[in-house]
Amino acid sequence: MARPAVRRRLWDRVTGTARPDGGVVRLPAREVKAALLALNGPDAPFRVRNALPAEKADLVAE
Repeated sequence: MARPAVRRRLWDRVTGTARPDGGVVRLPAREVKAALLALNGPDAPFRVRNALPAEKADLVAE
């Protein structure tokens, strides 16, 4: 049977999950959300907004 770390890496490849290199500092969710919302601008070809409850997400990019 495959080891848990090997299974996790395989599943990450299937789902497209990318993990940071070791030593990368995690930011609080509040800071990440603020940075993503700050991407909005008049020249941006997209919009980042808070999700509606029915969308079952925190943010939506459209």
